[in-house]
Amino acid sequence: MGCFILGVRAAGLAAGPMTGVDADGINAEFFGDGRYTVLAVVNIGKPGAGARFGRAPRLDYEEAVSSV
Repeated sequence: MGCFILGVRAAGLAAGPMTGVDADGINAEFFGDGRYTVLAVVNIGKPGAGARFGRAPRLDYEEAVSSV
């Protein structure tokens, strides 16, 4: 799955795996014969303007670590 996502991104598209999907529902809808099953759902596309956000603030080392 990781190689697939890297390949999609190398082709210039954005890709991200989705969690919380109804795998049983997807299998019933698209793979009713049971021959295949869903492994993951990946959104693929070109992000719009302003879709990327900067890194969220992180704690400094001193705030996150305490030595005993």
